[in-house]
Amino acid sequence: MNPVQVVGCDGAGFSAEARNVLRNTELLLGGRRLLALAAPELQRGAQCVELGAAPAETLADALARRNGRRMTLLASGDPLCCGIGGTLRRLAPDEAFVFHPAPTAFQQLFARLGVPWERMAFFSLHGEAEILPFRRMLRAPLAAIYCDAERTARHVARELVARFPHAAGRRAAVGCDLGLASEYAASGTLAAIADDRNADRSLSVLTLLPDRENVFPDLPLGLDDDLYHHAGQMITHPEVRAVVLSKLRLRPGVLWDLGAGSGSVGLEAAGLCPELEVHFVEKNPERFIELAENCRREGLNALSLHEGFALEWIPELPEPDRIFIGGGGSELGEILRRAFERLKPGGILAATAVLAESGATLGSELAAFRCELLTVNVSRGIPLGSGTLMKAENPITIAVYRKPMKEENGK
Repeated sequence: MNPVQVVGCDGAGFSAEARNVLRNTELLLGGRRLLALAAPELQRGAQCVELGAAPAETLADALARRNGRRMTLLASGDPLCCGIGGTLRRLAPDEAFVFHPAPTAFQQLFARLGVPWERMAFFSLHGEAEILPFRRMLRAPLAAIYCDAERTARHVARELVARFPHAAGRRAAVGCDLGLASEYAASGTLAAIADDRNADRSLSVLTLLPDRENVFPDLPLGLDDDLYHHAGQMITHPEVRAVVLSKLRLRPGVLWDLGAGSGSVGLEAAGLCPELEVHFVEKNPERFIELAENCRREGLNALSLHEGFALEWIPELPEPDRIFIGGGGSELGEILRRAFERLKPGGILAATAVLAESGATLGSELAAFRCELLTVNVSRGIPLGSGTLMKAENPITIAVYRKPMKEENGK
């Protein structure tokens, strides 16, 4: 057996185990800086290949042309933590690899700070130009954020303060070029790091530290309507949103938000369950623009937006574990049936209706699979003279359907 060796480096050099691997290497791949660092350990005749601007293509070519040679790949820190290890597994899932990790950048920073990190929340923004899950980041008591050349630690600190100004005084720390001669590490507040020019480097880690005075963003459950772009009250209101999300029994998987409008239900589902892949479908061009802006502002990943009619998109979307239908009009019955057909066994579909006709559809369609049919009535207090009048809003009908497991279907 001749597995590919994957060696991590923490910037200060290689471990004794890693040096032994390098001395026996015939084909070495890595970035320019790491190749230069490894050069003194190599045997004469060893071939070095720089990964360059297209590392995946270079790796694939090297694996194909290996011809039994002892091959080693250099990486920074732990290759399996936001490193080349994931790329290797995708390129060659059947290849044998042996990994030799070194401390990662965030481990080095926490070591400098003397802060235990076993309960840390980890985020990587590498190559994610539009992603900043600020609620999840700022709600974490302890977090590490990997930054890149486009979004440095200083840039991310600015974004976090802009998205949630109460976070300006949050205790934080930054580490740049950790393990290198140019290393820089500093502690302070998020606002201070946002103004720190030394934190404006491509190799940077931003940490959010425990703070007794910390103010957390609200849990993304029934948030105020004003936090979303919407027009003409075309939005599922907070109380109904909270009930619908509780009925969906969220879990990792795929969620469809059909007739998404502002996208408030799907966005809060994604905020509550980060492992959820959410697909929004909205036919109204103006609502679609609002939906896109709401998705951008929440800064969540695994969101896909589809403009057009639900019936056109239902055959194209990935098979769902959960479905929310917030619209449909005269086509609601067909949308329900077609969407339910695509739902995975054991999956849940929840739908809402404002109009009496739509409510009647929810009361008649898929009755054999409906597990709940309820009406939500909300009254809000408004001033009236010296007192308060409880003014009723339009009642909302909610239907919840569950698809039987395969054994229950007899399939």
